Amino acid sequence: MQLLPAEPLVPHRGSMRLLDGVWTPTGDGIQAESMVTEKWPLARDGTVSPLICVELAAQAISALSTWRRGEGARPRVGLLVGIKEAEFSAARIPVKTRLIVQMGKLYQIGNYAVFQGQVRSEWACFCKITVQVMEPEEDLLSNLKAWHRT
Repeated sequence: MQLLPAEPLVPHRGSMRLLDGVWTPTGDGIQAESMVTEKWPLARDGTVSPLICVELAAQAISALSTWRRGEGARPRVGLLVGIKEAEFSAARIPVKTRLIVQMGKLYQIGNYAVFQGQVRSEWACFCKITVQVMEPEEDLLSNLKAWHRT
């Protein structure tokens, strides 16, 4: 397994790109890594809210989707359409904590899928989560953007 940079695999940029790298995905799962910084959304007083784990899970799934489309594929916009379950195990996560995000696909129907996983450090599990995601076709996404502007 090889650690790949996350930037070419996710559409997020600036302070919204939370993942630093991903381990070469296997099958329908992925493991990603990230270092918590004070520049992250939800950062306050040297910690971040564990709600950030939802975004970490979504970005890991986005990276898996891009990787599965093959070399040279560009990240596509995906939608987090539901959080089936989320169990948070801490009130805050300290800045400079190295996080490991593990997500695996439970099932997929067309462009809709359900993933389950966790966000943890070497010393604690911060979140166990099951999410519903959708990667809409480009024409549907264009229609949604047009509808949103009206």
